[in-house]
Amino acid sequence: MTEIQSPLGGTHRRPDAMAKATGQTRYVGDLALPGMLHAAIAVSDRASARVLDLDVASARRMPGVEAVVTAEDIPGENQVGVIFPDQPLLVTDRVRMVGDRLALVAARTPEEAWDAARAISPAYEDQLGVFDPEKALDEASPTLHGNDNLLHTFQVLRGQTDPDHLDAEVIVKAHYEIGGQDHAYLEPQACLAVPEGDRITISASCQCPFYIQQAVARVLAIPLASVRVEQAPTGGAFGGKEDYPSEPAACAAVLAWRTKRPVRLLYSREFDLQVTTKRHAMVVHHRWGADKDGRLVFAEVEAVLDCGAYAGLSTVVAERANVSAIGPYAVPNVMVRTRIAFTNNLFGGAYRGFGAPQVSFAAEATMDTLAHRLGMDPLEFRRINLVTPSDPLTCTDQPLEAPQMARACLDRAVKDSEEHQTAMRAPDSWRRGRGIGLVLYGINLHRGGQFLDRSSAVVILQPDASVIVRVGLTEMGQGNLTAVQTVTATALGIQPEKVQVWQPDTTTVADSGPTVASRGSHSSGRAVLDAIERLRRRLDPIAAELLSCRPEDVELAESCARVSGGGPSVPLIDVTREMAARRIETISTGWYRPEPREFDEATGMGEPYASYAMACHVVDVAVDPDLGLVRVEHVAAAHDVGRVLHHTAAEGQVEGGVVQAMGWALTEELKLDQGRLLNPSFTDYLIPTSDDAPPVTVALLEDAPGHGPFGSKGLGEPAFIPTAAAIRNAVCAALDVEINRLPLTPPVIVKALAKNHRFKDLIE
Repeated sequence: MTEIQSPLGGTHRRPDAMAKATGQTRYVGDLALPGMLHAAIAVSDRASARVLDLDVASARRMPGVEAVVTAEDIPGENQVGVIFPDQPLLVTDRVRMVGDRLALVAARTPEEAWDAARAISPAYEDQLGVFDPEKALDEASPTLHGNDNLLHTFQVLRGQTDPDHLDAEVIVKAHYEIGGQDHAYLEPQACLAVPEGDRITISASCQCPFYIQQAVARVLAIPLASVRVEQAPTGGAFGGKEDYPSEPAACAAVLAWRTKRPVRLLYSREFDLQVTTKRHAMVVHHRWGADKDGRLVFAEVEAVLDCGAYAGLSTVVAERANVSAIGPYAVPNVMVRTRIAFTNNLFGGAYRGFGAPQVSFAAEATMDTLAHRLGMDPLEFRRINLVTPSDPLTCTDQPLEAPQMARACLDRAVKDSEEHQTAMRAPDSWRRGRGIGLVLYGINLHRGGQFLDRSSAVVILQPDASVIVRVGLTEMGQGNLTAVQTVTATALGIQPEKVQVWQPDTTTVADSGPTVASRGSHSSGRAVLDAIERLRRRLDPIAAELLSCRPEDVELAESCARVSGGGPSVPLIDVTREMAARRIETISTGWYRPEPREFDEATGMGEPYASYAMACHVVDVAVDPDLGLVRVEHVAAAHDVGRVLHHTAAEGQVEGGVVQAMGWALTEELKLDQGRLLNPSFTDYLIPTSDDAPPVTVALLEDAPGHGPFGSKGLGEPAFIPTAAAIRNAVCAALDVEINRLPLTPPVIVKALAKNHRFKDLIE
């Protein structure tokens, strides 16, 4: 018999690769049904105003129009806020941001629908808006909801929280302005709603089908069981399809319910850029101190998160930012305060890293500045202050299981960076620098979102020993299908090709929470393993009969059931056929729910996360000192992954995270004027191209098992977080300046050079 290697850590082809590569995958934009109508949305073109009147009469008379819906036509609750009930599906008397929805249109063609939407005429009374998150917190600022613009405050209070009572040799005060970012997924927002009597089916490009189920049930005033949501193949997400898809899905559902016909809603790229959620912009103030030996004495952080017009997921983003603000460093005295401010800007949502990239950027920048003020090398300064086995506590007093991985990641990334030899891609006249960025990332949901932290799986063993798997967490390009396939195949000892993993459907699996927080493979995999454990309680006794052994001595490997320790074996297909012949149940459900954790929100002390992963990126850049252009020459990335489930997928996550973070660091500037996005196209909103992608040396460290299947750890978000800080530190090292804002566009860099620029007389 040919030996079959375990798929764990392998490079087998992802199960959806061939269909996507050959164009067989059918996205929502490829779906068409008889009698299907097309939806469009009329939106506000101003950020703050009273709606005095909404004239839809002319839109109703336009060619092809089948329905025009306003707020009064919604059959259920006019509410799509995912956590707080502050966001209407359709506004009534007030708009709070550019892009607020006024009315919905269903027509026979997309062109007719959008023409009619543009014909809807609101009458406004303009009001003062507020667009600066810090100014929004002033008592004199105009308010968006209630009596003030403060949504919530989070804190971490550890040790002595008044730095004035502490002695430090060097104190650094810094102010950081950190911009937002569009998700720039390949496929814009898309959904299809199909009414079926007293039920409705939604096919959506999304991360969280159960969020959509809840939103649609709410606006239609029907039971959850009457709403079926199928996750369609999804062309990228990065957080942008977590909470937001509930809004277009609710729009399509209301129109479908009213017309009793299928309704499809597809966003154009320009519309998507103009109205969807973004990474939260943030302002961060630091006061950090260190003693003469280079040890951190205290860290004081004041962060203000720009929520935008509605709460969305801002509180849970701020929760993660709040406990991530210190990084993987041992600091005895910590005071972090994170406030969330309503503004009339586009509202913030989930984005890869979920608040951690912004505060990590600030922390790593301050670490470099402190090192320079102390006359120390930034690398050695970090080594002195990293968490260690003898000082393993996070800033929330949570002991880390593997604190040594911070030093391991740092040393490996530095080693790989120093050993990498590459032809410089920029001219010799450009200045070169190297920067470091580290991250301590909490895997899965924060303690505040623990009520959502569960996962469902269904495993069906077929008579031919192939397997059907359904899970409640989604594939959006990140590789969850591959991870679940790998976990299933490894646990059952079969080839990955024998496992078919299907996308979530709310009628076939239980609510598994959101596919976020690097929890996809972790939570799906644990639920699958639970289902397989239950299945084997029925499978192993049958295999034991065929092998003449005890059930507890049965192991599955190489597509066989065999006696453990190298004993006799039988093909697994013989076991599955025997189970079918005896009519033994071969379907099994699995469930995963992490253990409860303790956390004090008032002080920020406790266990915000069940486990952590570390990472370090070392970046080499070249900078044109005249034009402020930056070229990333090489990135060395070392990640604490526990156990690699699929090697190619893991490397791809890191490489993709690096390039996406490059865009945030250097070019992806959201140009806003009075809440209006001025650059809603990829001509003006510049994302990295393949030509910009640098060589990336990826090291996957498997020295500290995690809580995921087979000891794995989440990787999707740690892959993004350290890069921007490392780029900033490299640029500052190259130019001998301090730049404390993102993105580092050429004008920002040139302005930072100021008196040292050779064309200083031309710079204002």
